[in-house]
Amino acid sequence: MTGISVFMVIGVATFTLLHGCDDTTAVSVEDDVKTLKDKVAALEFQVRQLLGGNLMQARRSCSDWFRDGFVTSGNYLIDPDGLRGVSDFLVWCDMTLVPPIAVIHHDKENRTLVTGFEGYGAYSHDVSYASSSQHIRALMARSGPCHQQLKYECHGSVIRPSVNGSGTYSYWIANGQEVTSYWPGGNAQLGGCACYQTKSCAGGKKCNCDMNDAVWREDSGPVTDKDVLPITGLRIGDTGDASEKVYITLGPLMCEN
Repeated sequence: MTGISVFMVIGVATFTLLHGCDDTTAVSVEDDVKTLKDKVAALEFQVRQLLGGNLMQARRSCSDWFRDGFVTSGNYLIDPDGLRGVSDFLVWCDMTLVPPIAVIHHDKENRTLVTGFEGYGAYSHDVSYASSSQHIRALMARSGPCHQQLKYECHGSVIRPSVNGSGTYSYWIANGQEVTSYWPGGNAQLGGCACYQTKSCAGGKKCNCDMNDAVWREDSGPVTDKDVLPITGLRIGDTGDASEKVYITLGPLMCEN
């Protein structure tokens, strides 16, 4: 491409940026700034294309890829905090939703049977993510709401011995800390599981599984607090007898991105 053509492209880009806004639309200053930033990003991408730039150059988010015309779900190169932050890395972007969802997978997403571990937290279920903790933190900082889903299916196995009982047979790990006060889907202030927030737990317990009977029960729900995401491990107990079983299913970390 000749230098004249390049300057023509930049000139057209500048004219579009300065005159493309609809002055009759009553929008806030913040919306104006966001619109201009989006236009700048799109125009920069178009200029890079015309100058022979790398189409696979990292974007800040899945939404940036989507705005650049990449509307098929797949792995995309993300650099959420720019050149001075973490290195770019691949993230699965679900482009079927608005805004797109960034999905960080781990190595223990399959439904897993736990049996034969009786003591408090006797079974260790540690997970490794496809991205480093630094990358994940940077992505969450630039994302909207994030969540991670956990399903806990039990048969004759209890999470806590009683409402006021000492010790917790099963709990989860976040940021290297044991979380024993509540279960995913529950509330850190109220404690218990998701059903406890609606007072619908079996037998008036704090979790359905606290019934500790020979019936298949389930406690499941999301963790939405970014400060304790992602879940890095589970500790499971009270599965020592032949009739005591637990299935755990931990989903990937998902963020509006």
